[in-house]
Amino acid sequence: MSRNLAVDRGPSGLLGLLWIAIWGFSGFFLSYSTMVPIALDRGLSSVTGGTLLTVMMVSVIAVQPFAPALRQRWGPRRAIGGALLLMAAGHGSALVISHSMASLMVTGLAVGCGFGILVVLATAAVPAVSRPGRAGRALGQFGATTSAAAAVGAPLGLWFSGVVPLETFRLVAAALVLLALLTLPRVPGQVSPLPGRLPPAAAVVEVPGSASPAEPAAARPDAARASGQAWSGLVPVLLPFLVGMAAYGLVIAFGPGGATANPALFIATMQGSSVVGRWVAGSLTDRRSPAAVYSVGIAMTMAGLLATTFAPPGWLLAGGLAVMGLGIGTVQSASLVMAFARASSHGAASVGWNMSFDIGLGLAGVFGGLGFTYLGPGATFAGVAGLLLLASIPLWLRRRR
Repeated sequence: MSRNLAVDRGPSGLLGLLWIAIWGFSGFFLSYSTMVPIALDRGLSSVTGGTLLTVMMVSVIAVQPFAPALRQRWGPRRAIGGALLLMAAGHGSALVISHSMASLMVTGLAVGCGFGILVVLATAAVPAVSRPGRAGRALGQFGATTSAAAAVGAPLGLWFSGVVPLETFRLVAAALVLLALLTLPRVPGQVSPLPGRLPPAAAVVEVPGSASPAEPAAARPDAARASGQAWSGLVPVLLPFLVGMAAYGLVIAFGPGGATANPALFIATMQGSSVVGRWVAGSLTDRRSPAAVYSVGIAMTMAGLLATTFAPPGWLLAGGLAVMGLGIGTVQSASLVMAFARASSHGAASVGWNMSFDIGLGLAGVFGGLGFTYLGPGATFAGVAGLLLLASIPLWLRRRR
């Protein structure tokens, strides 16, 4: 086993995981961004489409606590392979299930469960294939890859699903996920010790559901008491982030601007600027107060939501979504830094942050389904902007103390 791990450790093994991340994450966001449009196209309501989207995100969250046990029982290689096959089967189920509601439900559950396992296990495998002392850098490269895959997968799925039959779209989506299997042999076949303890800043990958290697809280004195205090300190930090992710998911899943242009163009604008915002904010938090950077990100996100509410489709709306994307990226980076500063352990920060990401994406289905049906798009986006403002008050009050 050690010889196998030695062969896989380094650029070859890491590139294999990056390849898996590209196709696995793209496959998930192909489904996430198209769940509601496909539901509407099949004659279902916005509420039903939003509910299906929420069910998919609940499945992502529900399986994550069990992913480490699967890794221990089957080994990383087989567990990741099984997760990818489950995602591909979810997309392929549309070819054999004719009932619209049942087809979307099966697709959402299978893709969601597979993705929930994939993000946890693929992230945990990164240190095992990185060279000693390079685990943090490798995790950063993995995070950048997953962000790019999400930025491409969501708008591409929205566009492609509108120009080809549903069966063709699902078949292509399944095939793309299966491409990830090509480098599966480079993933370690068995669980191995981590090459070294990771520093806090390197122990996180900013992707939905990805839990990085945790520092055991039990190894610290008074771990239970410290953990409780840390979780109470994390809530004000993570609450605005959670609502921000709901806003992010709302744009991806329900897409504005459809009256004059393909919504995929506007979504791509927001997605691309969010990657830039995350990168820039990550550097700023090293030199400035993370709380101040966080507040700027919140303000930019609210400004983008208001632009989405009032701006007509066109360049003005695209500019507003670019501002919103910068804000979302800033919120992601700054909240992550603050979570690690306040948590009792690496594990608490990672779990709290990633669960907030996934819950936010799930709430987007609820907000969009109910809001678009009973209030309309403009009022829904404005309402989420107001909710983000309210969610930020505990953070700002705590900062004043």
